Amino acid sequence: MPENRDPADYAPTSYEKRFANADLIHAYAKDNSPRKAEIIHLFDELHRVKANRVLNVPFEGNLIKNIAQHEEITFADFVVSDSMKSWNIIKTDYELNGLQSNYFDAVLSVAGIHHLTDHDQFKFLLGTKRVLRPSGWLLMVEVKSQSPTSRFLDDFVGRHTPSGHSGNYLRDTFADTVALAEYTNIKRETIPHEWVFTNKDHMSEWMTIFFGLSTISKTTLLDQAENILGMHEREQMATVNWLLDFVSAQKR
Repeated sequence: MPENRDPADYAPTSYEKRFANADLIHAYAKDNSPRKAEIIHLFDELHRVKANRVLNVPFEGNLIKNIAQHEEITFADFVVSDSMKSWNIIKTDYELNGLQSNYFDAVLSVAGIHHLTDHDQFKFLLGTKRVLRPSGWLLMVEVKSQSPTSRFLDDFVGRHTPSGHSGNYLRDTFADTVALAEYTNIKRETIPHEWVFTNKDHMSEWMTIFFGLSTISKTTLLDQAENILGMHEREQMATVNWLLDFVSAQKR
């Protein structure tokens, strides 16, 4: 273990523990419109590389469905609730077993691997490479280590949600890990996104459901969002900053 590495990074809140509550998974299948900015860049890249067969893992529901106009989308996840049968989500593991090899033009992953250990993140990268066709693309956005987003999730959300929240977020060496998985044309950049709401009431109600917050007041939630993330009020909208890193890589 590198000496400058926090041991907690090796034991994030597992995906299974975080999403054992099916209500959180259902939140991804309902109104995720405030997060639209998170995937606009991904879909711009999808269109640039002319991807048609697309795997979304972990499952993002309406966030993907409402933007994908022409793509053939396959949903997969590591935890699949019985109540989500209508979505036809494929139950898989971190190596993406059960998904066809050399099939997809692109794999989309939206802030989904920070609940995986280093070892499982690498298995996931190898799995994405296996299911991609030659020259296919891995396209992902993820939380960056030591960012306002990671601090909000671990220092605030983690204290007020039953499952807790400790993430194994992307460090500066993540592109090297992608290269070890034998990807090429690797690009990484930090992109500021905005979650967009009609007003602060909408922001508070939506974030409470989305993060599974159980014992927090509206005032405290909004104060923390403003102090940690940065919040703005404009005419007929309220926004909160959501900083993520975009990573793209091509199968050799």
